[in-house]
Amino acid sequence: MSPTKRNPQSGEGLAAWLTLLQAQSVVVDALEGELDMPLAWFEVLIQLTSAPEGRLKMQELAHSVLLSKSGVTRLVDRMVEAGLVTRAACETDRRVVYAAVSPEGRTALRAALPTHDEGLERHFSSLLTAAELGMLRSTLGKILDAAGFVPAPCPTNLTAEPPPKSRSRAPAGAS
Repeated sequence: MSPTKRNPQSGEGLAAWLTLLQAQSVVVDALEGELDMPLAWFEVLIQLTSAPEGRLKMQELAHSVLLSKSGVTRLVDRMVEAGLVTRAACETDRRVVYAAVSPEGRTALRAALPTHDEGLERHFSSLLTAAELGMLRSTLGKILDAAGFVPAPCPTNLTAEPPPKSRSRAPAGAS
């Protein structure tokens, strides 16, 4: 089913676009004013924490947080300096570099989650009904689908500790 044709002279598309940009700016500004870290850092920590083994290829991370490869490189550089993220080379492909959340990054995310959740509720979710939130997600999903953009999955279970890594250990006393 194709969208109905609209009169481009009506300006509805431009008005909707500008309203979307302005609403996003208002919510982002409000959240950044409440968090103890830049919102982009928070987004990176969410994506890395919810990823398998707490790490993503830099290219995957750029896609997840909607930055260019050079933009995510600069962002990760600052997060590495702050001790929230580490970098690791891929053992099988020298062209691949991983960004991984550090223990300090997990701690910072856990500390920021309640503030982010409360701010998102106050400045976004509580202003819309459940039906409106579903419609907004569906509507924006159509735009992503038309562009062939596959969104990163919405992270869940962010407050849980990561599963322990399985490591093979030598029996006690073995050298």
